[in-house]
Amino acid sequence: MAVKKIEEILSHFDKRQFSPVYLLTGEENYYMDLLTSKFEEEILDEAERDFNLTTLYGLETNAKEICSFAKQYPIMSEKRLIIVKEFQQIDKKELSQLSFYVERPLASTILVLVNKNKTIDKKFSDKVNKSGIVFESAKLYENKVIPWIDKYVRDKRFLIETSATSLIFECLGNNLQKIANEIDKMSINLKEGSQITQSDVANHIGVNKDYNIFELQNAIGRLNHTKINKIVNYLLANTNENPIQAMLPNLFAYFVKVIITAQLKDKTNESVASAIGVSPYFAKDYIYASQIFPLEKLYQNIEIIKDYDLKTKGLGSNFDNNELFKELIFKLTH
Repeated sequence: MAVKKIEEILSHFDKRQFSPVYLLTGEENYYMDLLTSKFEEEILDEAERDFNLTTLYGLETNAKEICSFAKQYPIMSEKRLIIVKEFQQIDKKELSQLSFYVERPLASTILVLVNKNKTIDKKFSDKVNKSGIVFESAKLYENKVIPWIDKYVRDKRFLIETSATSLIFECLGNNLQKIANEIDKMSINLKEGSQITQSDVANHIGVNKDYNIFELQNAIGRLNHTKINKIVNYLLANTNENPIQAMLPNLFAYFVKVIITAQLKDKTNESVASAIGVSPYFAKDYIYASQIFPLEKLYQNIEIIKDYDLKTKGLGSNFDNNELFKELIFKLTH
């Protein structure tokens, strides 16, 4: 049976009970990298690795070589570990030959196939399922990312401000590998048990905590024209850090979330946060915006952003992008 929860595979390490074959596949690289490191570091001790760990790469190997290494017995160890990275690069014609080994794997060998970013042949996956484990590493839904960040920080024995969690999510989306890397780098200079603040995140990721696309969205949602003008001027004076083509998708996503909020019957912070994938701490901003903008205007703003996305790409306009961005913000708020 395919294992869909990483906790189930992690329990194999705790119990020291391993399957002879693991197929790690899916779109979320973070969990596959985590498990690959666990296999590399925790199956064999340092002395055993010299004789019993073999790492292969999809472009440089084939089914015959993988099977040859997998059929070898361990030397002065209970287990032999074969890790095939970039397994997605293996020629599909090779899978049928590898299937013969997968159907009758050697009990003393742990074969780990790491198939990143691509789907896997279903027939091959089904055969692995019968004798081993298939781990499907799916992208985390946006409404699950903020709880994931909070847990990751707690597991590293730090605290984090709610606003800091949301800023990480707004900047990095649901890319868990980037999120983990940024938190790891931030934590190096922090005392264990201390709190990660919004300023820590802004300084580390390179976002001005007062003048950024997220503060602009909040100002737009409150029709605070004085603040809107200040932020727009700052962003356009620093387009290297704030490219217009990167800001437009954020504005588009923002108004989509406001539209969803506007149509919810239950507009409590918790309900809105769950529906649009933000922290309850920020849900009130979307609720406020949904009350300021008529639904018709929200839909109109979506079309305006689409139109200006084309114009900033040189379609239908001779104005420079800075002027277009100012014009866009004016139309969104009037």
